[in-house]
Amino acid sequence: MNNQKISLAEKLGYGSFSISCNIVVQFVSTFILFYYTNVFGLSPVVAGAIVSFGVIWDGINDPLIAHFSDNHRFKNGERVRPYMLYICIPLAITTVFMFVPFDMAQWMKPLYGIFMYVIFYSFTTFLRLPSYAMPILSTSDSQERISINTYTSGGASLGGVLASVLCWPLVRIFSGVDESGSLIDPKRGFPMAAAIIGCIVIFGALLSYFTSRERVKPLNENEEKLSLISSFKIVTGNYNFRWNTAFSTLYFVNNALLTTTIVYYCTYVFNDSGLTTTVMAAFAVGSIIALPFIKRLDRAMGRRRAMMLGAALIFISKVPFLILPTNVSAMYANAFIMGLSVALNIVTFSTTRAEVADHVEHENNRRIDSMVINFMGFLNKCGTSLTTLFIGISLQMAGYNAQLKIQPQAVTQTLIFLIGWTSLAMAVAMFYCASKITIEETVQQMNMEKAVAAEGQPAA
Repeated sequence: MNNQKISLAEKLGYGSFSISCNIVVQFVSTFILFYYTNVFGLSPVVAGAIVSFGVIWDGINDPLIAHFSDNHRFKNGERVRPYMLYICIPLAITTVFMFVPFDMAQWMKPLYGIFMYVIFYSFTTFLRLPSYAMPILSTSDSQERISINTYTSGGASLGGVLASVLCWPLVRIFSGVDESGSLIDPKRGFPMAAAIIGCIVIFGALLSYFTSRERVKPLNENEEKLSLISSFKIVTGNYNFRWNTAFSTLYFVNNALLTTTIVYYCTYVFNDSGLTTTVMAAFAVGSIIALPFIKRLDRAMGRRRAMMLGAALIFISKVPFLILPTNVSAMYANAFIMGLSVALNIVTFSTTRAEVADHVEHENNRRIDSMVINFMGFLNKCGTSLTTLFIGISLQMAGYNAQLKIQPQAVTQTLIFLIGWTSLAMAVAMFYCASKITIEETVQQMNMEKAVAAEGQPAA
């Protein structure tokens, strides 16, 4: 039954899977640039270019893997759930090897970094596909989808908390720290921390696999295979897909501006790398606090206004930081208010994405959930990769030098510009994109047409 209510155990399974996925992705995205510059011995520009290439590849493989998934069925008839079972262990192993600083010639290090990124993000795409698709395929009930997305968003936020309070402390524990708080043996600390995080990924994926089910079946059970170009045309032709994707891409750019630079900011502006943990914890706690109110806000305000509120919260979060950029409390306020926006933004654009998938099927008599999800992900990651490259170039131009404990003043000003003014501009653009969303009207019209068709009467 497509409208079957989802059990608490299944929702908790989705939440646990989201926790584990978010921990590993946040660990890599938050610390890989710092690892490359401060442990692996690469310049900020080269490191930024590697990360940018990796994220671009992550974006490119999204539609390719989505196309494969939409045209593939497992022996049990399911589309995406088995990926949890088959991919979690290879991803865990790859995560460790991303942070193993093998001795090699300097010219080989960028090649090794690129190679590992290709493998890591290929596995990540396969593993995260069920995380994004299962809220669509487990039920067609809108309120249940919001509920599931709340659990997955809560899991992502809790994963953020755990990543904040677990990842960096693990690196410090296994590395050891001197009296000044600097890492003594990061070549040991990073891979050991990655190994523990890999175990968490395996546990979360298996728990979700054994508690979840795919229930939503295609209207056309005998679907013919679509070409990649045909899938692109169908997806990009949807009005709400375009605006929802623009909104979500700007959201991910905003997150990258904070999460990628926060280690540098705490280390060189606040002179305490340990503050990275508590600042990111404030970010994640804000997200968790907002979760119980999202379903009510969506009902009371409507999707469009709820998404506009999410953008407005990001704008508001920058005010205390820009007034007092070197004040720790202002940074906490920035991170906490941004966290409030995170839960609201993820749940609203994820639920909109599910409804877009329904509308695409209604319009084209073809269910291509994976393409709707992953082509959106492709554009999201292109934005994130360009942001990471922009950060690396900006730090290089400002005179950043990993060998210096005190960086030039230009580095501080650059970090303030990235976390503050650039993010502020992204929030304004998000607000505009949200104002263009018409998914509620679209779903209402779609349901009316379905009702008329079910009665055997011509639609008006």
